[in-house]
Amino acid sequence: MVHAGIGRWLLGLIACVGALALSACDRPQPQRQATPALWLASDGDTRIWLFGTIHLLPPGVAWRTPAVRDAIAEADTLLTEIPPADPEDRAGTFLRMARAEDLPPIAERLPGVDPALLDRAVSAAGTDRAALSRMKSWAAALVIATGAGKDSGATVADGAEAVLTRAFARAGKRHEALETLAGQFAIFDSLPETAQRSLLAESVRAAASGRADYARTLDAWASGDPARIEAAFRPLLADSPALEQALLIDRNARWTAEIARRMKQPGAVLVAVGAGHLAGPDSVPAMLRRRGIRVVRVN
Repeated sequence: MVHAGIGRWLLGLIACVGALALSACDRPQPQRQATPALWLASDGDTRIWLFGTIHLLPPGVAWRTPAVRDAIAEADTLLTEIPPADPEDRAGTFLRMARAEDLPPIAERLPGVDPALLDRAVSAAGTDRAALSRMKSWAAALVIATGAGKDSGATVADGAEAVLTRAFARAGKRHEALETLAGQFAIFDSLPETAQRSLLAESVRAAASGRADYARTLDAWASGDPARIEAAFRPLLADSPALEQALLIDRNARWTAEIARRMKQPGAVLVAVGAGHLAGPDSVPAMLRRRGIRVVRVN
């Protein structure tokens, strides 16, 4: 079974599903300060910043510290998990990969889960049982996981990647990606059904404490403390080696190889990926250091 709280881990890892269910929040939001983690890998002619993001944010979070602003100004390329895309295109890609024929009803894939809890999770995500029943288990889990952010007023548009994308576009700078959107979904799609159903069950259970759960994730990210970030993200996969390997370790290894390749070329790059990928023994900074690359914390 996946550790309880997988919903908030998904919010910190997956950048793409929010466009399906999240909308701007009209409620006034207090300004809060954040100091998210920022690392720098460098050699004589190459500087690569590693910025830990949270993909969905409420309005009113001030996270562009002086160090982050300097990185944005100096970098000539933004490198994110997936490329920018129109929300309708993202939704279309998701639905093409998410849907399948002759699937069991969503409730039948959740033995032992309180039906009332499922109904609350479905409602929070802004969908219904019929729609989820037409989705594969991993896809239904991702949709349900968006509910916590939605309930907290968090949106993709206010997320760090979206803000950085707009800033680099205004400056006429390059924006590249580590993965494709379809490739991200394919990772989930390749999981065994048992792992997908564990993911689904824990997403439903996490929805019961959605707002508080998301608030803890936001607080950990805003602190910039790697120990707190790891405590919020990494343990949530501890009981599911297949999920941990596919969603965290393997991806970190691929990203590390790409960053190491770019270190051989002159330039300045800002890498913006989910904060959970930059904390812990299998994080991108740790893997870079094991390759002999100098990485220092700058924020």
